[in-house]
Amino acid sequence: MFRVPLFSLILLFTLSAKGMPTVSVEDIDRQYESAQNSATDLLHTESMILNALKQSGASEPLTWRLARTYFSLGDQSSEEARKKYYHRCIERADQAIELNNQSAWGFFLRGICRGKLGEMQGIWSSLSIIKPLKQDFKKAIKLDPSVSAGGPHRALGKLYLEVPGLLGGSVDKSVDHLRQAVILGPTYADNYLFLADALFEQENYQAAKITLGNLLTIVQKSGDTPKAQQIRKKIQTRIEKIDPWIEAQNAHAH
Repeated sequence: MFRVPLFSLILLFTLSAKGMPTVSVEDIDRQYESAQNSATDLLHTESMILNALKQSGASEPLTWRLARTYFSLGDQSSEEARKKYYHRCIERADQAIELNNQSAWGFFLRGICRGKLGEMQGIWSSLSIIKPLKQDFKKAIKLDPSVSAGGPHRALGKLYLEVPGLLGGSVDKSVDHLRQAVILGPTYADNYLFLADALFEQENYQAAKITLGNLLTIVQKSGDTPKAQQIRKKIQTRIEKIDPWIEAQNAHAH
């Protein structure tokens, strides 16, 4: 007599009960990483997460991943759609925090989406808007500074760099946080690019150039991909800006 293996029966029951196979967060993360330059692929990521939420019910790991997807969709969209996606990102990040008040990703994503939305609305003129951003990033740092390759330090460092001093900006604090981001995300390009920017504003031009050189070494190991080409252009643009200042410093020293 033919016997169906127990595992197959369990799998068959799971598929029929749910209507479709469950999607793991690993599947979603792989899809998200491959979708970074395509709004269409990001919308597919959104669909995967929404379907997974229908199957699983309330889930903090799925909810913050949906917020992350909306953040990336905002970056890919025109102005009106961008606002819509950043608002959705904030809503989903709020939900993630409600589900788990220790959600580092929730606080981090809420902060960056608030920041992106605020930039579109002239954020840097209002301390009342800047303060909640700092609180979100500091909370994420306290919970898990390693999320998004040092993302909370990267975001807070960039915030300190862009905010006027009268509203709490600080180049020195920016450098400190971005150095931490590089330590936590040693292959993440924006950590180096933003640190170089902060060091430039600190008038530490040689250190800024060394930082860009370190990033260039990392990029060269990744091959000649379109993303690597984009990063190399960003590096070159910054070096062309820095070199005259290094020359001027050297001339002054002599």
